[in-house]
Amino acid sequence: MAALDLLRMGVGAFLTFCGFLFMLGGAIGVLRFPDFYTRLHAARAADGVGAAIFLVGLAVLSGDAGVMLRLLVLGVLIVALAPIMAHLSANAAHVGGLAPLAGPYKAPRPGAQRDAP
Repeated sequence: MAALDLLRMGVGAFLTFCGFLFMLGGAIGVLRFPDFYTRLHAARAADGVGAAIFLVGLAVLSGDAGVMLRLLVLGVLIVALAPIMAHLSANAAHVGGLAPLAGPYKAPRPGAQRDAP
């Protein structure tokens, strides 16, 4: 029985780490991309999948079937609701008049003086 528990812990830790890496990629995208729409895409595309994989990993790690079921239901809800929330956020920004950046984006050089808006 100890070998099965060790295998379960290894698979759960691997899935949890993979989900964390997806969410880390989304966070880096939010920090790196230039405007709201590209940041929204990075956050919703990576974080929805990453959170679901993370929760599946936690479900595998949990020893209780009730906790496992709750975590899996939460993962399904996140996967189902992440695109809806992204659409609502983008629609609200568009209706509010927020235009995406047009043309090539030029990142400011470190230490350079920024232009006042």
